[in-house]
Amino acid sequence: MKTELVPRRRNDESGRYQEVYSAEEILSLLEDTRLSTSEVAEQLDCHRTTAHNRLSKLEDVGKVTSKQVGNTLIWEIEMALD
Repeated sequence: MKTELVPRRRNDESGRYQEVYSAEEILSLLEDTRLSTSEVAEQLDCHRTTAHNRLSKLEDVGKVTSKQVGNTLIWEIEMALD
């Protein structure tokens, strides 16, 4: 059984847990720029590992791409080819 630890907070109205760092929030950071994992973490005020995990999930579903530059991953929104 695989357990994922994703930062969550409880919604006051529904009592259900929701993700703290939404895909929309992360994508808005990358809207017109490229950022490193550390830069995304700094913008979200979260640990670098948390930012990397969320970005990797977005990459898995084709929303963002990453490029290795030295020891740094640079992230950007996946552009659709029309």
